Amino acid sequence: MSYKSRLSHLERDGERSLTQQLVDLIAAAIESGELAADEKLPPTRELAELAGVNHLTAVRAYRRLRELGLVSAHVGRGTFVRGAARAPARSVPDSIAWQRYALPESDETYGDRVLAEMYTHSVTEGLIPLSVGYPSARIFPTDGFRAAADAILRSEPERAMQYSDVRGTPELAEQIAALSAARGAPEDGDDIVVTTGAAQALTVAMRAILRPGDVAACEDPSFVSVLRAIRSAGATVKAVPVDEDGLDVDALEALLARTEIKLLALQPRLHNPTGRDLSPERRARLLDLIRRHGFFVVEDGIYADLRFEGEAVPSLRAEAPAHVVYCDSFSKVIGGGLRAGWVAASGPVLDRIVSEKRADDIHTPTLTQLAMARYLASGAYPEQAERARRAYLHGHEVLLGAIDEHLGSIASYMTPLGGGHVWVTLDAPISERELVDEAGRQGVAYAPGGALRAERQRDLSMRLSYCYAAPDELAEGVRRLAAAVRVARDRPARRAAVPI
Repeated sequence: MSYKSRLSHLERDGERSLTQQLVDLIAAAIESGELAADEKLPPTRELAELAGVNHLTAVRAYRRLRELGLVSAHVGRGTFVRGAARAPARSVPDSIAWQRYALPESDETYGDRVLAEMYTHSVTEGLIPLSVGYPSARIFPTDGFRAAADAILRSEPERAMQYSDVRGTPELAEQIAALSAARGAPEDGDDIVVTTGAAQALTVAMRAILRPGDVAACEDPSFVSVLRAIRSAGATVKAVPVDEDGLDVDALEALLARTEIKLLALQPRLHNPTGRDLSPERRARLLDLIRRHGFFVVEDGIYADLRFEGEAVPSLRAEAPAHVVYCDSFSKVIGGGLRAGWVAASGPVLDRIVSEKRADDIHTPTLTQLAMARYLASGAYPEQAERARRAYLHGHEVLLGAIDEHLGSIASYMTPLGGGHVWVTLDAPISERELVDEAGRQGVAYAPGGALRAERQRDLSMRLSYCYAAPDELAEGVRRLAAAVRVARDRPARRAAVPI
């Protein structure tokens, strides 16, 4: 029986995941010689059809085969068996198989996998990535940033190529402080640490504050990187629900009555994924709880300049700088690939953040910092932020219209006040895993709600993003998602699903 025939015999409820079964089957065909060196493998969509699996499962399988050194991928040509891949492992003294036993058990979570797959979703042909929260290339200020970078390379080439201070260049800290002041939250440049994106800002802040065994609270749902940063510090995560008025402060107060927390992580302005604000009444109560109970707040303000409705409000840090550590970046307004972020803090925690940053990467690339500082000093940021806001607003309108048209009878959502996402809950008797798989077969990907929750919930929820895909893709993506819902809803109930 050929390996293609064996693809249809995968165990749907076995201990091994479908991805690992595909990897093992193809690896065996390569080692036996059934698949010859330089032989082309089926395209991922054909593999998925032959095996009866989600297209993304096939993508993951090929990625793992590449990591094992068995296949190579060539853009525009396909995936091929590597020339040295046929040799049995026992004749290759440098086989990497031993690493599986030597490495500690992976602590990768469901959310980690979803975050890791976003880039794959963004480049997979034929797949509409409603899962991806990247900014669209349509908003990038390419000319303005190129001019800034060129000017730096002409005037300060040696400095641009050299190491710099772990805290960041003074020029960029000055511009970030000016931006904070314009937002109504004056900041001392000495309290700013430039980071390699907001994800690093969150990570170093959590590590500076938390120790194994500590308890941290966060919004539920939340941004995947927030959950990852807390867990990586060894802390226990406690979920606090959110609604249209932001963090449920009653629930937080009830948690504080029975548990001592070291830290609260939240996005009080244009929360990811709901796009809502913390209401003024809840904000005042939260500030009182922060001071009475004496815990840190790690505030993420990455969407603050992308508001569609309501008046802009300053950060929580502006009102409680002794308690609030503020994290932000230029990723959503200027460009995520620049990895230009920052963290602002006061007191001893700032020194600990600097130490954690130094342990990570010594400093953020100097050229990026100097070019960003020059770009901001040119006065281009307000116009660029408005350009990004208009683009996100248009995507938001298209996506909500498509949800109402195609999923209106079973979908509920909180209308975002800004940001890049909408949080949708479906009233349908479908398992999350079943819908994720069927959506992939229909050619659309979304961020499943379970990946954004600190604790398991029973509802069927999802984050749909409108900042990356083009407007026509957003509408088509929701249409495909609705088709996936119909197929999954009408399919007879299956046995317990195999892990992704």
